[in-house]
Amino acid sequence: MTIRNCWAESAGSPFIVGWNFYFLLKFGLFLKGAIQLDTTFNLLFLLFILMPAPAWLSARPAFRYGRTFLNAVLALALLWYDSWLPPITDAVSLLNEQGLPSFAYAITFIRGLFSMNLAVVFLVSGLVAFLARKHKGVTLVVLVFSLIMLPLVPVPLDLTGGGDDRSVQVRIPTAEAAETKDPAKYLESFYSSEAERIIMFRPPTGESPPFDIIVLNVCSFSWDDMKELGMTTESPFFRQFDYLLTNFNTATGYSGPAVTRLLQANCGQRSHGEIHKKDTPKICLLYEGLESVGYQPYVAMNHDGKYGNFNKSVRKNGLDNAVMVPLDGLDPEAVFFDGKTPLYSDYAMLKKLLEVRQSSKSERAAIYYNTVLLHAGSHWVGDKKWYGRDKRDQFKDVSEVLMKDLNKFIDLLKSSKRNTVLIFVPEHGRALTASNFQAADLRDIPLPKITTVPVGVKFIGPKFNNAEVRRQIIAKPTSYLALSWLLSKFVENSPFGVSAPSPADIELKIPKTNFVSEHEGRVVMEMDGRYLYYGKDKKWITLTPDQLK
Repeated sequence: MTIRNCWAESAGSPFIVGWNFYFLLKFGLFLKGAIQLDTTFNLLFLLFILMPAPAWLSARPAFRYGRTFLNAVLALALLWYDSWLPPITDAVSLLNEQGLPSFAYAITFIRGLFSMNLAVVFLVSGLVAFLARKHKGVTLVVLVFSLIMLPLVPVPLDLTGGGDDRSVQVRIPTAEAAETKDPAKYLESFYSSEAERIIMFRPPTGESPPFDIIVLNVCSFSWDDMKELGMTTESPFFRQFDYLLTNFNTATGYSGPAVTRLLQANCGQRSHGEIHKKDTPKICLLYEGLESVGYQPYVAMNHDGKYGNFNKSVRKNGLDNAVMVPLDGLDPEAVFFDGKTPLYSDYAMLKKLLEVRQSSKSERAAIYYNTVLLHAGSHWVGDKKWYGRDKRDQFKDVSEVLMKDLNKFIDLLKSSKRNTVLIFVPEHGRALTASNFQAADLRDIPLPKITTVPVGVKFIGPKFNNAEVRRQIIAKPTSYLALSWLLSKFVENSPFGVSAPSPADIELKIPKTNFVSEHEGRVVMEMDGRYLYYGKDKKWITLTPDQLK
């Protein structure tokens, strides 16, 4: 039996149309940059589905149905492999570790995967596959030829790079046009340099006015999300900060590692694997450093901290001795994206936090507060149709409530007349917008639009409450080490005293951190004005503007 006869005989016209559609769809997605295309695996799969079977075996319905099912499973697995999605084992492991989202959220996520561009690819692929159903031999030749040649043809997204491991060379235009740099060596050098940077806290002098430190760690809020809401650096909420860091990199797109990096801020940026080791040096722990110079640590959040073992992660990263503010007496106002975890009013929780703090005799307090109200899929209690709303409208609605609650809390702090350094720092962005490279709500590839967030530092107390805010914009690339450095300078020379460092001096000396973000083996970094990506295929590519959207 020839391959052509096998192609014709295997299952008739529906068989031909189905597999033509599958490969044509993949070609279309490849041309749009939505997937990669592994020539070897796709050719092997094509040969596998065309493999003839003995007549006596193919006549058995169980064999035919079983083979069809196996082919479908392999086709989906190969499509996943060719996509930019993380390895399926990583995805399963994450869900197993963190917990499943609600069914309603899963529906909204799947619905968000479809776009007009994708619909066009589907329709064109289906139409071509149907029209070509009677030209079996020609179709097979075209498919084989395309599988071999298409990945070698330049495409609009200009997917560059090559090689099979981290040593691949990527040519980046520089002042010396012919210079070639090795991104693997650059990344190694980055982590090596960062390992030498450590912030040490010195006790405040006796005459230094005491103050509290409150870190508001907010889930899902990046500059890109702000743009979708029509917010800018000149929006009222951001005009009130004394320092606004406009180029702050969270270095990851997920909450767990983002919180860990924040709590380990005394050390320079480390790899994803390093921050999760059990033997994290205590010198890296921000709140242990603050506790060593007289600060009583507190922890509060608008959720119970059970999802993803959040409480455990916080405690093991320097807050084991912290006073935990209980959720007792509060009624839930929202539900987390898992459909069962209650979320409480941020203002109510922050007000309770302040009451607990004021009942303490501690002269100085270091407070960590976490809110997940903005997380994708979080929704108001009793809102049974939330999943049918436009995600931007819903996000705008929830973010307005959060901003209002935070402003009320700032007013409450002012009325307490207690000196406070308030730091607003998001964990990562929401990923409201999608591209061919990564769907909305997915953050496995830590793109700049996801990890570049607004960070604000505000002084609250009698010295500042009625004074005009003279905001200092810090535009240089920064990350968590900058926050640790800022706090160390404030502890050493209180901003509420007479010898406070000048904003211009802070802006000049605050440590810079070049852009490198990472999650579970997927790395995005900036090198010589270009963003490079290293993913599951163990290759470096240069990201294009379309992929960075």
